[in-house]
Amino acid sequence: MANARKALDEVKRLATEKKQRAASETTRVIVGTATCGVSAGARTVVEALADEIGARKLEGVAVTETGCSGRCDLEPLVQVQRHGEAPVLYYHITPEKARRIVQQHIQNNEVIHEWVVA
Repeated sequence: MANARKALDEVKRLATEKKQRAASETTRVIVGTATCGVSAGARTVVEALADEIGARKLEGVAVTETGCSGRCDLEPLVQVQRHGEAPVLYYHITPEKARRIVQQHIQNNEVIHEWVVA
């Protein structure tokens, strides 16, 4: 019984930490890393996003990964979700484009319309 209680306490602690991290995030960047995304270069896009966010010392920005969106023809896909705004979905993203998304969209709040899925 003591082990079950310890396990439950640990789950509660992790859930609380996750909730606190989410509350501090103002922007979430989601990259499709299913098989189709990875084969199109999503891993290097994730790395470029994380590196650029770190280099610019941006706080409240989290890069996360997700599975298949059903649009393999548009991979790598990157979605930017800013708190209180509609999400923006970018397609055919390269590491260079990823760095520009961080600089222009995330840091300067300027959507790059030519890369947005219509």
